Amino acid sequence: MAKMTKKQKEQAVDQFLPRVKYYANKYAFCLPAELSSEDLVSAGIVGLLEAIDRFDPALNTTLSTFADFRIRGAMIDEIRSMQWASKDARKKLEEVRNTYSSMEKMLNRSVSDEEVAEKLNMSLDSLYKTLSIAGTINMVSLEDLGVNKDGESLDILECISKEGERDVLEELNLKEMRDTLGSAIDDLGEKERLIISLYYYDELTMKEIGKVLDISESRVCQLHGKALMKLKNILEQYVCKD
Repeated sequence: MAKMTKKQKEQAVDQFLPRVKYYANKYAFCLPAELSSEDLVSAGIVGLLEAIDRFDPALNTTLSTFADFRIRGAMIDEIRSMQWASKDARKKLEEVRNTYSSMEKMLNRSVSDEEVAEKLNMSLDSLYKTLSIAGTINMVSLEDLGVNKDGESLDILECISKEGERDVLEELNLKEMRDTLGSAIDDLGEKERLIISLYYYDELTMKEIGKVLDISESRVCQLHGKALMKLKNILEQYVCKD
């Protein structure tokens, strides 16, 4: 394995440091009090240094792709390690997720937040807080949206990728799963679908998306969490269908 020189490593750190800061800002929504964006920057730098150390130019990938993956992964691991969501919060989240799923199956249509809140005998404000938790717990890791029977991870970006690009999922025999998630994204509400596209594809932050949609950052976070819950439900059904 060809190793990078010290000078090349220093150049790589300088090159990707703005990317580290960008992802820290991107993932800083709805963080627990114990964790700051500066903590995410520190974790991202560790991930970047690991990427630089482990990168092999002989592999069929670029340093940019490899570094991005390690930076994001290190930050997500840092958030997960806090274990900040209580058992009660997770239980409530699961109840909300199951209610959305069961009501939509029974009514054969999308249900409103008001309908779900009424069904659960909870206020809209309480429901929105739970949806915000969903967005943070699920985060944006490649593994969080679902895994197929062979243990392969599904990247949401592959479901909204540019036309004409290499179909990685088809090469991994995950095309059916990609199509399932793609259809699920199409079935989301207009704002939810746009948030998914702006956040994962255009890489806007929650604050930037809020400005685009003329809604608050917290509302973007809630809609993001709601969308992820719906997508996880669809993928779980796909994995268990056999």
